[in-house]
Amino acid sequence: MKFLRTVFAITLMLSPVFAVADSLEIEDAYVREPIPGRYMSAAFLKIENESEKSRTLVSANADWAGLIEIHTHIHDNGVMRMRQLQELEIPAGEIVKLQPGGLHLMLFKLKLPLAKELALDLCFKNGECETVTAKLRSIK
Repeated sequence: MKFLRTVFAITLMLSPVFAVADSLEIEDAYVREPIPGRYMSAAFLKIENESEKSRTLVSANADWAGLIEIHTHIHDNGVMRMRQLQELEIPAGEIVKLQPGGLHLMLFKLKLPLAKELALDLCFKNGECETVTAKLRSIK
């Protein structure tokens, strides 16, 4: 009986962790095919935070990329410039889109050729990581 109470108590303590993990919907992930002769590109996706707490993306990793940075575009004296972000907040109840001309994951040191489907790990400030499959899209 004591064993069952212990298992039940642990389950109750862990249940918020599972709820947080299930609170993100990550969709439409894709990697733009790199320009021939280049070893860099970008990844785009949509993250929906269905929870009541903000989530913060702090890194992304993949075995087919040597380095991945979170980037944004800003207007600087009439010129669009990319800037690295150390983290990206996904507010509670909102959708954040990483898309061309805006937020994106900048991919460096690509190991070519890339597969048609690419595993991409997204890691959050709370220590959780989510693996998504990004499709390779032609630049044409």
